[in-house]
Amino acid sequence: MFIYRLEVTFEDESAAAVVVIHDSEEKAFRSAQNQIERHFIPVKSIKELAIVEKKPAEAGRSYVIES
Repeated sequence: MFIYRLEVTFEDESAAAVVVIHDSEEKAFRSAQNQIERHFIPVKSIKELAIVEKKPAEAGRSYVIES
């Protein structure tokens, strides 16, 4: 399993970060898209979604995300 940090840019040029845990990049993208759809009401159109960091999922692993 890996921790993936993805950055999403929306059609309105706003941005967000999504962190998911999965065993493949394909599943990480799918999960991130699902989380974005659940979080933003109404749903925002995604312009770009990219993995910017990938780490093994182990106790003590973490991210610092600046905004």
